[in-house]
Amino acid sequence: MTNDRSDAELLKASSRDAEAFGLFYDRHQESVRRFFLRRTADQLLALDLTAETFAEAFASRRRYRQGSAPATGWLFTIATRQLHEFWRQERVSKKYRSRLGVESYASSDSFDRVEEIVDASNWMSALSMALGSLSEGSAEAVVLRIGHCWTYQQLALHLGCTPQAARVRVSRALSHLEVQITSQPPREFP
Repeated sequence: MTNDRSDAELLKASSRDAEAFGLFYDRHQESVRRFFLRRTADQLLALDLTAETFAEAFASRRRYRQGSAPATGWLFTIATRQLHEFWRQERVSKKYRSRLGVESYASSDSFDRVEEIVDASNWMSALSMALGSLSEGSAEAVVLRIGHCWTYQQLALHLGCTPQAARVRVSRALSHLEVQITSQPPREFP
């Protein structure tokens, strides 16, 4: 495989040759990471958003149509959407942290405050049972992604799959957990 193909050619070829998308990724991952780093000033967040952007680009690569805009324009449109979604989620999260009286994720006082507000024992057994109903690999994927905040790239390396496959595994497992937990009789919180 030659590295002199255009971005558009690589994206077109990637539908049947994943290595072509790998070349596209190698060409642009650093500029996408810098794009996020300039806007967030957080190296880990920039890496996570970069992985999310390329996972989305890989998933939607067949929809790319070569036209007047270059493939990098398409890629940075995806990156911009990822950034906007992150900020939207951050605003929502901040709003609810504020309502709960929790100022920061990192503060141990915050965790103590959350424990005072919500007695997790009411739903932990349902969650534990639901996690137990998943395959070992799916449960591990959820715990690492949600519980340990692993990126899809990290998870993919650990599971030996693509970031998109890791995303699908987590998504399906979360859907399964939702069904399992919501099928339990409602429990009252104190």
